Amino acid sequence: MANGLLFRSCTIAALAVASLVGGAGAQPAPSPSPGPPPGGDHVVRFTNGAKTAITAIYVAPSGSKDMSDDLLGKQTANAGKTVTLKIRDPQGGCVFDIQLLMTNGDTVDRKGVNVCQSTEYAFTP
Repeated sequence: MANGLLFRSCTIAALAVASLVGGAGAQPAPSPSPGPPPGGDHVVRFTNGAKTAITAIYVAPSGSKDMSDDLLGKQTANAGKTVTLKIRDPQGGCVFDIQLLMTNGDTVDRKGVNVCQSTEYAFTP
């Protein structure tokens, strides 16, 4: 009788441990995603690979028509230069449409830029 009770106690203990460490039916832990976490503030480095300077950079969540204020402010991204900008998205998105205004008056649109996937963005016409 003592052996039966000991066997039953060991079996219950083994089942309890198995359920705590991921026994049958347990889902694997999700793997961490590369890059910065999505949402909030995104710090992005823009490199101007064009022959003319960029005088303004506007962004909006992809598909939105509501462009931000000029992210460059009083700065200019001269040809070959890199500027670091903060893109804010209170809705937590990662994909933005970007509009660049060049010194010659041209505007350049880039759609669907994922700033969570990469923090470096090189603009080349």
